Amino acid sequence: MTTYSTSYTGTQWKIAQVELDPETRTPATTVMEPNEFAGPTAFWPDGTTSYVLHFKGGHTSWTVADEADTALRALEALRGGEEITPEALRAYLRDVRRLETRMTALKEELLLFARESGPNGRARLPFRDIGEELRQHHSTVAERHQRILDGDTAQWRGWLTQHTERASMYANGGELPSHPQPQREHETGVYDSQEEPGKVHARCRCGWSGPAGTNTVAAARQGKAHEDGPNA
Repeated sequence: MTTYSTSYTGTQWKIAQVELDPETRTPATTVMEPNEFAGPTAFWPDGTTSYVLHFKGGHTSWTVADEADTALRALEALRGGEEITPEALRAYLRDVRRLETRMTALKEELLLFARESGPNGRARLPFRDIGEELRQHHSTVAERHQRILDGDTAQWRGWLTQHTERASMYANGGELPSHPQPQREHETGVYDSQEEPGKVHARCRCGWSGPAGTNTVAAARQGKAHEDGPNA
């Protein structure tokens, strides 16, 4: 079943009560049905065409679909030479502007995603491929990507990524997020000695600890030797 907002008062759709046959529980009156279906597209006897959108994104996706519907009605009104009322004109301008800013956020989030490391550990797309699809020079795309990393994100990025894992990404700017690496059994570091103040020693995740000394380079080498050792 397709429902339409009760606040819409256009001529294309209207809400009407349909009387049901008390025995068969089917409509007692003839309801207009499509002449033809082509995938998600339906062609109606009155000359209109409808396209069914499928999405699971809740309110965020619904908002884009609703504003895209307004943009289509504006397009049809202009192409059809209709006189647009001031109220409708304001609604068209408002929703087209909102849709444009949302699409900018979506385009730039796709740019970020394309440059993140994919399953193979490399960026999903090179700047040249991205630039080709966006009809921009690859250097322009790279410059915009760097500005986003530095904190100049799209105005509506927060709206786009709300309630997702991506919401916390790029929060501080400057670095691409990386996939978490599996924790190694043997991983050493140089730390201050608690038993001998003023000295340092290497310690490993496995519990191994090297001798205390005053040379951090020597301690780091001892830790590296432990990591590369036969029992590591």
